[in-house]
Amino acid sequence: MDEKKKKGSNIETTTLEKVPMEERKNWIDVALIQAGIMICVPSLLLGGILAESMSLTNAILSGVVGYLIVIVLFCLMGIMGSDLGVPTCVTAIGGFGKKGARFIISTLIFISMIGWFAVQTSVCGDAFSNLIDQFFHISVSPVISMVIWGLIMLVTAVYGINALDKLNKVAVPALFIVTIVGCIMALNKYGTQQLSVNPAVPSMSFIDGIVLTVSFMAAGCLAASDITRYQRTRKDTIISSSLGVAPAGVLMVVLGAIMTRVAQQYDITLVFCEIGIPILGMLVLISATWTTNTTNAYSGGINAVLMFNLAENKRAAATMVAGLIGTVCAVFGLADHFEDFLYILGDALLPTMGVILADYWIIGRGKPENYRMPDGFNWIGIISWLCGYAVIKLIPYGVPFAQGIITAAALYVILAKMIKRPQDKLN
Repeated sequence: MDEKKKKGSNIETTTLEKVPMEERKNWIDVALIQAGIMICVPSLLLGGILAESMSLTNAILSGVVGYLIVIVLFCLMGIMGSDLGVPTCVTAIGGFGKKGARFIISTLIFISMIGWFAVQTSVCGDAFSNLIDQFFHISVSPVISMVIWGLIMLVTAVYGINALDKLNKVAVPALFIVTIVGCIMALNKYGTQQLSVNPAVPSMSFIDGIVLTVSFMAAGCLAASDITRYQRTRKDTIISSSLGVAPAGVLMVVLGAIMTRVAQQYDITLVFCEIGIPILGMLVLISATWTTNTTNAYSGGINAVLMFNLAENKRAAATMVAGLIGTVCAVFGLADHFEDFLYILGDALLPTMGVILADYWIIGRGKPENYRMPDGFNWIGIISWLCGYAVIKLIPYGVPFAQGIITAAALYVILAKMIKRPQDKLN
């Protein structure tokens, strides 16, 4: 590491280059960061949507099955990051080419992360204003709340992976304990009678619940390498992804579903307030949003560096801009279209994983030494991605996300064998 980095600030400067082995972390640190991403109010909303649309048993089971699929995608994408030591936008170069990764993948992830930052900031700002108005009789405009909390959460993202590590080491264990205790307290207050009352006419099938859950995590799966590039081995990546994503994700689905049934309110932070402990509700709201939103801005900044062809050390500035754009979007109400946003996001992002995974795991046989980064556009990958997207949009029955990923992956392998990839022509 050069002397300038040693003497400089604690702001992370490794962006698109390979993370040195001495800077990588143990699996527990990365698992806590992954868990912090999962623990948030929108994750509770997912459980609430499922609980309102089907029986409680099916709601929880569809969420569990969805997260099992998410773990597989997380591990496959994450191992690429730990193998190569680079973020998702760089691991995508093999399948899409340098220009394709820059103008397609980075742009998609950048927009996605800004959208997630906006959603989280909007939810936090609205809830914070309502909470202090209702229980402390202090009137603060939701817009002001969004701006204040958006900027606060952005600071952690600007500093990078070490700041994320420190934040989640404190926040995640506390959030696990507090949310479980809150659920028990709510059950004691409201009773359990409503848990067995199912919707008269379910508005969502079991498969739809799985699709919604996977779509909910589409951006997180695709961006997995942004965090797992700091893992030393494949084993560490599998453990951190499995233990970081699944327990926290399932916990949020269960809590959101149960709270929706017994308290008619999926947001456990507001349930805390109704129970009579609003300060604890406020702390949970802030902590849960902070651990998730800081990663959204962090990944947005990484992709902005490639998308705008910035210098390696400009990630902090790019992250700041990404977070500011997200905050502005929050003020203009992106969260009002949350469920639609999830489906649109998943439709666009999931087939790109088919291409990226096929290029690395099938054509490249999962060996880092076989990975190549061709210049320009890899049209084989782009065509395969578009066909996968078309399958999702034009064949709505079945399991659209699986059909989209498999179509993109299969077509990429076939075309790569028939036409040859740009990197094959270079060899």
